[in-house]
Amino acid sequence: MNALNIGNAWQEEAANLGVSVASMEPYSKCVEVRKELTDGDAQAQISQVQSMVAAGADAIVMYALSPTALNAAFRDACQQGVTVISYDATVTEPCVYNVSYLTSIPQGSTHPFMGYNSMTALAKLIGGKGGISYAHGVVGTSTDNIHYNSAMAALKNYPDIKVLTEYEGKWSSSVQQAESAKVLASFPNITGMWCAYGESGCIKSLKAAGKEIPVTGETSNYFREQLLAGWPGASIGSPPAQGGIGMKVALAVLLEGAKGIPLDIEVPYKIVTAENVKVCDKDTYTDGCNVFPPGKVGDEETADIFNEMLPESSLSASQTGKPAAGMTATPYTADYLSKYEQDPSRRYVTREACPDGWKKATLPEGVEGCAKG
Repeated sequence: MNALNIGNAWQEEAANLGVSVASMEPYSKCVEVRKELTDGDAQAQISQVQSMVAAGADAIVMYALSPTALNAAFRDACQQGVTVISYDATVTEPCVYNVSYLTSIPQGSTHPFMGYNSMTALAKLIGGKGGISYAHGVVGTSTDNIHYNSAMAALKNYPDIKVLTEYEGKWSSSVQQAESAKVLASFPNITGMWCAYGESGCIKSLKAAGKEIPVTGETSNYFREQLLAGWPGASIGSPPAQGGIGMKVALAVLLEGAKGIPLDIEVPYKIVTAENVKVCDKDTYTDGCNVFPPGKVGDEETADIFNEMLPESSLSASQTGKPAAGMTATPYTADYLSKYEQDPSRRYVTREACPDGWKKATLPEGVEGCAKG
């Protein structure tokens, strides 16, 4: 399993959950998993993919830094019989399995795309008018591209909202804190912040400035603690459970065969606000919980290690890569995974090609997708 080494807890949790799945029965007796780290550079990932193929890997599960730059390396891996899974960040290479929340409709909405829903939530929180900042994640990834394009589409519904400034937050709380502090100094009358993962840095800079304004961010525990305490905002973001889900998809293909398993899988997730934030008081999932008590985890860790597609998850597994005592994995079947197949209308968003019988079209969310005909 290849993990992105950019110093944030999300990447570590996602990789640990993947390793923990492979360490559970019924997989532990027949699967050897190796965890490798790569820096935030697509060329480094290409080299690692090539090395893993040369070393005889049967499957590669990874977060791809670019939707296109790794395609040749992935294509070569597939041609040599290697199963390739890209979790969270999608790639356009047709042989790769995309396992991602990017085009899913979150629970609590009728619209797909995190960016669209998060920007809509922020617009409503500030009353449909005012000035906001926009913090990207890692620019150039499919994740950041889709978030941004759908968020800007949502803003078209609110002509009285102006984006005062944008910056690259690199999915890092320290970068977000430093950059958002600059924003506050330059735009003291700002009315809201759209922050990619690392949004705890946005909150901390606002607290340091003595300012409480609406923030929409992703899934850090610190941010959800603030929602629990009444901070105005919405937490809508990427579940690190995708690392474990991606591993289970890879093992399903390897052990049961690829027949019937979708190449494009949409991972479910939820919109969390002050109205539905709920404390997780155990190591494993308790109904509806989505934040850990203050002090139990680090600020950047997240309760979105729990997901309906990953009942094997536990807090300890996300932190150590080791399953909770007595936990076993439930293998995926093709029938089960077919329930999560990406909607054909959203295929062009991630593959740059529509399914047979569909053509390129603009979706209601302003993103280029597919329509029948």
